[in-house]
Amino acid sequence: MMAVPKMQLSVVFFIIRLWVNSLRGFVMKKTALVFLCMSFLFLGIFIDRYAMHANRAVAEVEEIQLAQADTRGSNGSGQWVAKINGNTITLEEFRREFRVHVFSLPIDEEQKDEYEKDSSSKKKFLTNLINEYLIYNKAVSEGYDRRRDVRDLVRAVSRRAVIQVYLNEKIEPKLVDISDEQIEAIYDQNKKLFAGVDIDVARQQIKMQMLQRQYNERLNDIVDQLKGEAKVIKNDNVEL
Repeated sequence: MMAVPKMQLSVVFFIIRLWVNSLRGFVMKKTALVFLCMSFLFLGIFIDRYAMHANRAVAEVEEIQLAQADTRGSNGSGQWVAKINGNTITLEEFRREFRVHVFSLPIDEEQKDEYEKDSSSKKKFLTNLINEYLIYNKAVSEGYDRRRDVRDLVRAVSRRAVIQVYLNEKIEPKLVDISDEQIEAIYDQNKKLFAGVDIDVARQQIKMQMLQRQYNERLNDIVDQLKGEAKVIKNDNVEL
């Protein structure tokens, strides 16, 4: 049984957006997740609109079978959720994809638990996932995966994704939460700057800025330590 190719264009898109913003100061995880979620949102809107206009035509040319499998008490091994022209999305693959999707949502942990248990959320995500694979497979059939610029992009994205996860796991546990008293004090001192801004939005902005400051300070410490341990030589004689 041949599996659908692992690399997905949606992953490339949202990591690129995440990295572009991280270059502006290596934005902390909570902020990075907002951009990551926005990327998913815009891609989802595009795919939903594409599917709305293309579903009838796709149904005529694509063989798509959805499984009605009972997954209770199962790890998903050997089960499948969809087949696209003979290629299979297994239940295990779907669950991994869905976990990434849930992780990216800008909601608290309790809401994520409820969302993850909601069958309608899973069905909608599966529909979007199938649409992604249809587009991806079409792009591959036209040779996009063999283009040098695409291979360079995938290599860069892969490296930067590892960096982002590494930094998040090393830095986030060390961040000190911002108290309501600290937020209120800064808000009271800067009310003019927040004129016309909803008070809850202003408080959230203050909290994010203070956490980002912590994040950047710890990031600088990591970079300084690595520079001290490494031997780095730049060739100033070459024109970039």
